[in-house]
Amino acid sequence: RFHKVLFRIYTNYTDITELVNRLYQQSNYDFVGVALQAPVSPHLTRWLFVAGNQNERFRRIVLRRGIGIAGLVLRTGAPFWHNDILALDLSDRLYSPIARAENLQAVVAVPINDGPLHTVSGVLLAGYRSGHHRVCEADADKLSQSLA
Repeated sequence: RFHKVLFRIYTNYTDITELVNRLYQQSNYDFVGVALQAPVSPHLTRWLFVAGNQNERFRRIVLRRGIGIAGLVLRTGAPFWHNDILALDLSDRLYSPIARAENLQAVVAVPINDGPLHTVSGVLLAGYRSGHHRVCEADADKLSQSLA
């Protein structure tokens, strides 16, 4: 039901899918995903568009504001990155279910702003499974520019 509601409301469904696929294909990220907040109550935020996924567990993840990297980006509206996300445990506020589900080591996430007030309506996240790759502010800038 959640996906059907979003499908009808988000008219840029194809644009988001193309963005995710383009970022995945033209970069060396192992995973790229977009989580969007439903515009109707209870305003759940879920991973709807992904590329490079290893499984379908991302579909069961519901983001909570302030919890995990994506939740922190939803709450603050600021980009965030971490290079050893799997070292965090469940008790840490930066624990990231999507990183666990997809075995991501280094992740970067940026807010997706919507409407005239630029409210945060979602998160664009990209990451690496290998510990050899690092993410930094430049990665966040590139992801933000891809949304422009």
